[in-house]
Amino acid sequence: MPKKGKKTKAEEKPQSIDDLDSLRSYGVSAQMIERLRAVGVTSPKHLLLFNAEELMELLNLSELDTARKVITAARELLGDEPRPMSARERIEVLSRQRVVRTGVEEFDKLVGGLRFSSSYEFAGEFGAGKTLMSLQIAVASVAQHQVGVVYIDTEKTIDQYLTTGKLVENLCGRFGVNCGEFLERDLIVYNPATVEELEDFIKLKLANQVITGGVGVVIIDSVTALYRAQFRGREKLAERQQRLHYVLDWIRRLTIKFGVLAIYTNQVMTMPTGYVEIKLPVGGNVLAHTVNSRWLMLRPSKAKPEGVMRALDVPGLAPGTEVKYTIGDDGLH
Repeated sequence: MPKKGKKTKAEEKPQSIDDLDSLRSYGVSAQMIERLRAVGVTSPKHLLLFNAEELMELLNLSELDTARKVITAARELLGDEPRPMSARERIEVLSRQRVVRTGVEEFDKLVGGLRFSSSYEFAGEFGAGKTLMSLQIAVASVAQHQVGVVYIDTEKTIDQYLTTGKLVENLCGRFGVNCGEFLERDLIVYNPATVEELEDFIKLKLANQVITGGVGVVIIDSVTALYRAQFRGREKLAERQQRLHYVLDWIRRLTIKFGVLAIYTNQVMTMPTGYVEIKLPVGGNVLAHTVNSRWLMLRPSKAKPEGVMRALDVPGLAPGTEVKYTIGDDGLH
């Protein structure tokens, strides 16, 4: 019998571009691919989120050029090249983006819903309804677009709704979602204890869930809590803002590259202005320049279910534009 020859390239099983091993054809060594897997990078698409300095630090490389070559290989493999477009093309792209209707009718009429590839902030005092709004957006997103939701709970606020009462069940019933499947399959909850855990999760675990796990919505409740608690004193303010900006920038990358819808809740502080005290979101200019739409939720009396969402910086709306809402046993109306 004739000896079996080696398989030709045409006979070899083609590798998926989602597999890191496909980078071998672009000059990335097997040893480098194993190092990437060891630190939590599992696909070429994940590499698109890193700059060379970040990848060099993550892999503990001695030369920046090595990191650049790895990222360049991923971009060549995926055909990810800078592509400027005309304003008309951009309008067409935006018109095709998915939109989530929140179920707060006046809000949806005013802004048209929440657009994927964008970020939204809902700030307010405790009890204003921020977590309720976030859970409602999560359920609505699953109902309307069948995407997974990652809920990063820095204050352990969501636990009370998962373990007591019937809010989640009622929300699912309202939007026509199977509650059991929502809790088992669609909603992923993560409780980071430190800023480092939050940042590592977003850069590695969250990115992989977005790329390979069908996650389309990311909620951080609240986005500033860990930074306010773990960077104490005015001497730490600059570092705190830089670190906060960094984590927001990673979420921004996910919105740009993979069309994620990002929802942030935020705390507020009281600002005295003469004889009047006003509530403003914390986080300063970092949040103001990073988030696409900012809302302030006000609920004057916790004994009453009524509240108001006030536009702080919302494209197309005058600052101070208000939307009234009511809290029920199945969310906000």
